[in-house]
Amino acid sequence: MKENPPRIKLYIACSLDGFIAREDGNIDWLTKYDNNPETNYGYSEFYESIGTVLMGRKTYEQALGFGEWPYGEKKTYVFTRQKESLHHEKNVEFVTGDITEFVRLLKENKDQDIWLMGGSQLIKAFLKENLVQDLIVFVVPIILGGGIPLFDHIGKEVRLRSGRIERYENGLVRLEYKVQEQIKK
Repeated sequence: MKENPPRIKLYIACSLDGFIAREDGNIDWLTKYDNNPETNYGYSEFYESIGTVLMGRKTYEQALGFGEWPYGEKKTYVFTRQKESLHHEKNVEFVTGDITEFVRLLKENKDQDIWLMGGSQLIKAFLKENLVQDLIVFVVPIILGGGIPLFDHIGKEVRLRSGRIERYENGLVRLEYKVQEQIKK
């Protein structure tokens, strides 16, 4: 076992009412807050700190729509239950097996931290299996009134310790937490 194994970090934005996308998966409400040279919300620093990206199939398909693959040099694992093949980007591997065993092996073989990007069902699975150590959540000043929830009925209590909090002029707020303990219900 490594002395300082990599940490799995959820780094994500959500609406004030806790949604990461509209019902149809659309994230058009985030475009106003895209990273730019004046305000990249610490993304560059975060991106440099991670070596691996984890995402669900729907998040992967959405990322393909951004044009050029944005995570080209990072090893990316896409969790899917689908048997048919998906478009395959460079450094992307599809995972269909046991999440807990996969993450255990991944952490044994990686040195840099791991980005849990989403979506909602993958976040739920990771939290259920006690696989997340850090949460970096950007709260966007908008109430969507419905959509895909950030935390979708994970079925247990997760206690957090707050860390850095940062407010941006455009109203966005960055909240950082460390997972303290997870209590089965």
